[in-house]
Amino acid sequence: MLQQLGMMLFYEREKMGETQKNIAEGIISNSELSRVESGELEIDYFMLQALFERLGKSIDKLELAVSGSEYDAIAYRIEIERSIENWDSVLLRALLRKYPSYNDEKRPVHRQYMTMLYAIGWYVSDHDYASCLHWMEIALMTTLGEEWQQNARNRQRLCNQEIKIMLVIAYCRWKLGNTDGLSENLEQLGRYILRHYTDTEERVKVYPHCTWLLGQLYLEQNRVEDAYAICRKGRESLIENGSLSPLWEILELEESCLQRLGKETELAQCRKYKEAIAFLYQVTGKHLESNMMAAFMKNSFQGELVITNELVRDLREAKGLSQEELCEGICAQETLSKIETCKRSPNKKNLYRLLKKMGMERENYYGFIEADKYELYEKVREYNRCFPKARDEEAKKLLNEIEQGIDMTKLVNRQFIGMERIFEQTTQNSITREHANKQLREILYLTMPLMESDKMIYRVPFRTEYMIWNKIAINLRRQDKVEEAIHIYEEIMKCYKRSKVVMRFHAVPGMSLYINYTGFLETHNELEKAVEIGKEGLQHSLECCRGDLSGDMLANLSLVYGKQGLPAIEESYLRHGYYLICLYGRENVTDKLQEAYYQKFHKLINYTDHE
Repeated sequence: MLQQLGMMLFYEREKMGETQKNIAEGIISNSELSRVESGELEIDYFMLQALFERLGKSIDKLELAVSGSEYDAIAYRIEIERSIENWDSVLLRALLRKYPSYNDEKRPVHRQYMTMLYAIGWYVSDHDYASCLHWMEIALMTTLGEEWQQNARNRQRLCNQEIKIMLVIAYCRWKLGNTDGLSENLEQLGRYILRHYTDTEERVKVYPHCTWLLGQLYLEQNRVEDAYAICRKGRESLIENGSLSPLWEILELEESCLQRLGKETELAQCRKYKEAIAFLYQVTGKHLESNMMAAFMKNSFQGELVITNELVRDLREAKGLSQEELCEGICAQETLSKIETCKRSPNKKNLYRLLKKMGMERENYYGFIEADKYELYEKVREYNRCFPKARDEEAKKLLNEIEQGIDMTKLVNRQFIGMERIFEQTTQNSITREHANKQLREILYLTMPLMESDKMIYRVPFRTEYMIWNKIAINLRRQDKVEEAIHIYEEIMKCYKRSKVVMRFHAVPGMSLYINYTGFLETHNELEKAVEIGKEGLQHSLECCRGDLSGDMLANLSLVYGKQGLPAIEESYLRHGYYLICLYGRENVTDKLQEAYYQKFHKLINYTDHE
């Protein structure tokens, strides 16, 4: 995509002692990888993703600015996922025919994806496992060669798509009863994932699926303890990353193991977790059906996308500039008009000049901070994970390490560190909420300055900007200025809804927005609106395959239904929210919910059937 991402790729590859051949083979040539690493060559989102995956890293940590055409290609894959999830073979084949118009089919990664879809079409239409298996093997040959089995064993690096194809091949073999050596193959693949996919956000996209399939084979071999053990490893991976898919399938397998092992307490607990997930689907109007082929294809997404075309448009309008004024000396007005309507992608040079003219100089990727080293983004991710589990001392240590490792002359870095330091002071009560908000607005204006129109939020906020707005809103609520806080969320939601980018690609801020917005509306007694936003939030959690915060949403909605005089619904939402929060290991929250439940219903939530 651009120079700094190439540098990051180079740094990680060198740190791991990997050759260009191991990383590039089957994706791009060695010479092209050299040009990517030096910033001379830009490649599309999917090829960039595959290169990082070969290193076991996820680009979900990064907030990427993509062109309108790039986003269309990404969104197109979502439609493909849905067709598989809905068993719609007619739509799947229609989408497959149009795919080459979105991506360069000459590139192996895209040819492989098209062949993989063709293979899945046989499964979706006729449950033809043999044809699916045949075409999946052909798909794998696209990047690994005809001797793909030998090459896979010898090759040190595989991307996510290649691993998924291997898993589907194993799944088809299992369904066809061709299981000779299959357990050993999956064990080897599982070891590969654990060894090389050091980024847990990337690992969770394939490892639980591998454990589920291996667990099924163990169970058929009457290796029940082994099946249960591997099943738990898959569940732990999902829980660690807040992921929802394939959690239902894993719990179903775990239930079978526990029944055969006679572990009654654990069995009852498992069933409560399944009950909570089923409830989540029920209240969102979604049909819960085990579909492992869809699970293989659908990932939890924790990254974020911003369309550069929209960024140009929103900034221009906020600044009160006409198209003629902005494009003068840069490009023709007709060109700018096509850019703003996503009919044309801006070239790198013109995009830089347009944004600079409007006072914005940023890279095409973010991620709370701006850095060349991927390990710093990993630290930011781990830092953010500390708070749901009340790991305060670890958070302080990580924040200091992040500050020492980044360039504090960069505005986005000063903004992130400044935000977190203000948050520290607020939690320690060393500054007032009013003073904190004054400081938060000052650091917000580093990248989102006030415009002449005085409109607060005039474009989709970047991650750190959203977190600042969120902290400002929370402080306002603590000052009993709930209406002002709600207005902030309303404005942010308007920006999101105006964009082509679906909420799935605002996973991290989206969950926070829906949870807090619902809670603030409930506080302000805007109950119908609170239900509407809360239900949207639950839909969002399913779209992102995120289950870790869906319990919070259910708990917030329970308060709304309580105020509406619907105690049965209130009880059901609170109880199932509690089970989900328990499932994701957030003990600091479960105690509060248990207390709230007791105060309201004068009994404790039965965590297992034996209590």
